Amino acid sequence: MKDLAGCRDMELLCRRRAALDTQHSWKWLGEAERWRVLAHRETASRFQTVGLGPMAMGPNTFEGDCRNWDEESPTGL
Repeated sequence: MKDLAGCRDMELLCRRRAALDTQHSWKWLGEAERWRVLAHRETASRFQTVGLGPMAMGPNTFEGDCRNWDEESPTGL
């Protein structure tokens, strides 16, 4: 199951089952953890970009882009 909502649903179902089946709760909590990890991986995979590093958008300075500043700039650069 590759969709995030499905993984979260299965995690919740396993946790509910653990609450009802106390004798085998260890098994259901383990399954719930497995679904939680799968959901986490699914979320992380949505934010990964191929080939782009942390500076792909360029450096962001506090003063802004200084390429067009002249000698009379307020910061003296």
